[in-house]
Amino acid sequence: MRRRAMILLLAGLALVTSAACGSDNKVGDESLLNFKEQAGNRLGETTTTTAAATTTTAQGIVTTTTKPKAGAAATSTTAKAGTAATVTTATTAPAAVQTIREIYIYGDDAAQPLEPQIQTAYTGSIIRWINKDTVERAVRADSGQFASPTIKPGASWDYTANTVGTFAYGDDTRPYVKGELRVAKKP
Repeated sequence: MRRRAMILLLAGLALVTSAACGSDNKVGDESLLNFKEQAGNRLGETTTTTAAATTTTAQGIVTTTTKPKAGAAATSTTAKAGTAATVTTATTAPAAVQTIREIYIYGDDAAQPLEPQIQTAYTGSIIRWINKDTVERAVRADSGQFASPTIKPGASWDYTANTVGTFAYGDDTRPYVKGELRVAKKP
């Protein structure tokens, strides 16, 4: 009797377990497992989806345009009332990402008045001088390639490096402070 009860108990337990495993009960969100949509995103990057804008003209033509995510193609759909829609997709190149290189300007009491003293960048990069001193400063390339206006304490000045080369520059307010900007062609 005891053996029979044990077999029935195990059979019942096996039946309940198989029913639980074979059911359509799901825990969690399946979208978390869909990595294909998220493959293009970088860590920490978020995307937002908005509804498409729809316009109807006096001739009964309906136009729907969806705004793409960065680097994706725009989609435009046009249809006359009562006809099938034609979809046209325009492909665009990914938007160029502009790099910002920072150079800090410090006072005479600092170990290094320009940090870094030698800055490297690719063409198209923005070079930003940030005045960390308590006195107004200015920078000027020896070749005349660039010259900043007066940069107030806590303020900055941006220069877009469009020319390949090595540019020696100095602090206009202190002739003994020298730096170098090296610009290379983007690979």
